[in-house]
Amino acid sequence: MVTMGYEVYKRTGARVETPTLSIAPDGRITINAAAVRIARESRVKSVVLLWDWTNHRLAIKMTQAGDRNSYALSLATGHSGSVRARSFLRYIGWRARNRETVPATWNEKERMFEAILPAEHLESERWGAKRPGAH
Repeated sequence: MVTMGYEVYKRTGARVETPTLSIAPDGRITINAAAVRIARESRVKSVVLLWDWTNHRLAIKMTQAGDRNSYALSLATGHSGSVRARSFLRYIGWRARNRETVPATWNEKERMFEAILPAEHLESERWGAKRPGAH
């Protein structure tokens, strides 16, 4: 479309409505703009990280700032947020060389984001040996 010699720039991005999590090689777990909107509405500043060994599920659960197991959730102006979680990722045996993005769901009742991590990026011997109940 052209108007008086001008061409209308066609936007390539659009508002995202589905939360996603990304895990960066430097040990940060980031959330996208859709997840940031949910976190802001919930007035979240701190989270705890939960791990389901059997199903490879990660949860980022909202908590009070004083919780000794909490991580600060850094929220950029409306676009993304992140948690520095290198030790957690080491604990679960995360080994992806590149940033990996996975869909997330918001569990309103539990006040947490949940995502399933791809097994191919988990060091199976590590999580198998540390799994609760493993000998």
